[in-house]
Amino acid sequence: MRKKLIALIVLILSFTTVLIAQNTSIITTKFLAEAGLHYGGEEIAIIEFEDGDEQEMLAGQGLTIALGGEFSLPSFRYALLRTTIGFKYSTTAADNANIMFLRYPLNVMVYAAPTTDIRIGIGTTKHLNATLKGDDFFPDVDFESSPGTRVEFGYKWAALVINSLTFTDDFGFEYDGGSIGITFSGTF
Repeated sequence: MRKKLIALIVLILSFTTVLIAQNTSIITTKFLAEAGLHYGGEEIAIIEFEDGDEQEMLAGQGLTIALGGEFSLPSFRYALLRTTIGFKYSTTAADNANIMFLRYPLNVMVYAAPTTDIRIGIGTTKHLNATLKGDDFFPDVDFESSPGTRVEFGYKWAALVINSLTFTDDFGFEYDGGSIGITFSGTF
């Protein structure tokens, strides 16, 4: 995984260097807001309700809200860079508890944008401070995420997103935190 992350960083730096060398114009910066819904990953917990029903909590599922920036060179319209930081959470259907898996995704993405409406991106994601909160029904469990890969296929303000990463809990157990989701974003 480290080799993939190093290769991605080298790719981003090379890409940025080529862009700057080709054009000395000022970089265009836009504010970016993003929201998404994701599903997938391995089971990190099974919550049993008083009526006997159960709910699985998956490492990759959840609702994401993020803010960040979009950077581009005006004369090089076929490429852009987006960075975001946000929060991602999933919760249970329990009425008497607020059990949730909370984490803070940090994403850095490079995009090819063949038209103003279509974008295809690849980058890295790292989910910071991941915690399964037990709300006094069980002790909180902290997770560390590996740097992962994020791929995006976007059309206008909507995109299909695929994340691939791994979480390791306090006890050393690893969980696939990969997910597939739909995101909606806009720049201002």
